[in-house]
Amino acid sequence: MINTRFEAYKIKRELKRSGIDYEFKRKKKNDFGEPTGDPEVFGSLKGIYHEQNSNIQVTTGDTTQVRTKKIPMILCLYEDTAHLALVVGDTVTINAKTFKVTGVVNIQEWNLISDISLEVVDSGVPA
Repeated sequence: MINTRFEAYKIKRELKRSGIDYEFKRKKKNDFGEPTGDPEVFGSLKGIYHEQNSNIQVTTGDTTQVRTKKIPMILCLYEDTAHLALVVGDTVTINAKTFKVTGVVNIQEWNLISDISLEVVDSGVPA
């Protein structure tokens, strides 16, 4: 049996020590449900940024090329993500880069820890 209270304590302690506050933005919607104007801050949470590795394989004839792709994520408490009600398309800025939320995962279905998947927003303008 897993002691979920202890697991929650470990995450809270690590967030207190190493966590960073992230502000999430969302575009307002008009009467027809269409996004309007610039995104506005609707909430923040404390989390730890990390990246997950993913492999992409391209097979051509006899050869296979494997490329590693990084998936940016924020580890945080489930209660914070539930309170914010994050949806796909919300944005967060980290180190002058804008990221779009692509999903929120309830780790182990314990309702204690969440992992927010992100994707870099490419503006098409060279840095």
